[in-house]
Amino acid sequence: MHKQLFVLLSVLAALAHAWSFSVWTKTGYKGKRRSYFDVQASNGCFSLPTDITRPGVHSFKFCSMAYTRCSITMHSAKACGGSVLGSATAGGPTREWLKSSVSQAGSRMKSFRIQGCKKVPLAGNLDVSKCRGE
Repeated sequence: MHKQLFVLLSVLAALAHAWSFSVWTKTGYKGKRRSYFDVQASNGCFSLPTDITRPGVHSFKFCSMAYTRCSITMHSAKACGGSVLGSATAGGPTREWLKSSVSQAGSRMKSFRIQGCKKVPLAGNLDVSKCRGE
């Protein structure tokens, strides 16, 4: 019985992303989209491609599962340089930050950093409907 539960939790964990972040070039989650996600709760900096940054980021969705507690900062320059345009600190049970329309300054986003992710053993209930790839 315990072995079956462990296998089930392992399968469910593989389906859930530790964090996900999607950006769109138009408001209302329309236009060109670029999605990033990670199942391993990795930290790092990600630069957005020119086909997204040229028209600008006009909407986004960020999600972090509670068991990873990942946070995000958005930057005005590539390689997480420039000024911080916005940030979200992870909290529980699931941290979601949905912006169907961003500010003029926010639309100049060129990169983002995922940080503070915790790699912890999975236990308890996982809501695999959250933080799935778009």
